[in-house]
Amino acid sequence: MTFLDTGIMVGALLESHPEHGVCLEALEGSEDPFTNAHALAETFATLTGFYQVPTEAATELTLSLCDSIAVEALTVADYVTAIREARSRGVMGGGIYDSLHATFARRKRAGQIVTRNPSHFRHVAPDIEILTP
Repeated sequence: MTFLDTGIMVGALLESHPEHGVCLEALEGSEDPFTNAHALAETFATLTGFYQVPTEAATELTLSLCDSIAVEALTVADYVTAIREARSRGVMGGGIYDSLHATFARRKRAGQIVTRNPSHFRHVAPDIEILTP
């Protein structure tokens, strides 16, 4: 199973993205790809905020991901685990969000995390293979 991080999904959705091809290949070529619902919200936020994709188009693009990858909600236990482990993993500030992704990926027994930001995951997921497209 392969956890897909937000940056991969954004890159796969935007044809104008400089890494579109490799991100699309990562999305389509991953073994049992999955993500969490929070990553969908991050994808929507990135599309509408940073890339200024109109809300209607960003909604359709983001929700289209549900057709090609498994999406599941984070649990309260995921939040508790990530917050409890924050100090030992050196997590501060917004790093908690990548820690949540790693906690979720670990719970789902992911073999890999595919991300455009490997440094965000090295210290929160040392037990999972971190891949970049």
